[in-house]
Amino acid sequence: MQTWTDIDMVNAILRHDERQMERCYTDCRRYFTQHAAAIFVDDANAHDIFQDAIIHLWREIETKRIEIFEGRVCRWADGQLIPMRSSIMTFLMAVAKRKNWEQVRQQQRWQLTDNDRVLETLDNQRFDSLPDDVSETEARERVVADEVLAMTERCRQILTLFYYEHRSLDEILALRAENSTKMGLKTSKYKCMQRLRERVHERFKKLNISL
Repeated sequence: MQTWTDIDMVNAILRHDERQMERCYTDCRRYFTQHAAAIFVDDANAHDIFQDAIIHLWREIETKRIEIFEGRVCRWADGQLIPMRSSIMTFLMAVAKRKNWEQVRQQQRWQLTDNDRVLETLDNQRFDSLPDDVSETEARERVVADEVLAMTERCRQILTLFYYEHRSLDEILALRAENSTKMGLKTSKYKCMQRLRERVHERFKKLNISL
């Protein structure tokens, strides 16, 4: 059997070569199965996650977000076509990790921990005046939680992974297929945090809570 390269895989998908696409699917499935244990504690949803990840990969290639340029597999990011640092299989697993994370997060309650206290914000109602039965400390926590939940999916994920799960930038980069460079991720994190600060400060001012 001839060596099967990432370039071969991309070209097979672009040509819609059914035989080669079937081989691509089988190889991806095999690789996913071999490495799934590193992602899933319970593999009950592993099949669905794989299907979502492989469809995402197919779309990236068919829409030319991943393409061959000057003999290398490249991906568009931040308006530039950049050679991929990872293999197609590694990219697939990064997508699977992110989709699994999103699914787990949807199933669990949103939790923010402060001094060993857990604030379950999904049960809290947004307030525009300080209730009598809420301390300023609790109000500050609820405002931050409210504003995090009100942010875009992208910002919520980045800030949660970095500040609440204490993930490194390299770990977040592996989980988020949308960010292909550490500099781009750092820029996104900075902009999201700036926006969160602005929103929180606006609410604090309205509620007459000290900064």
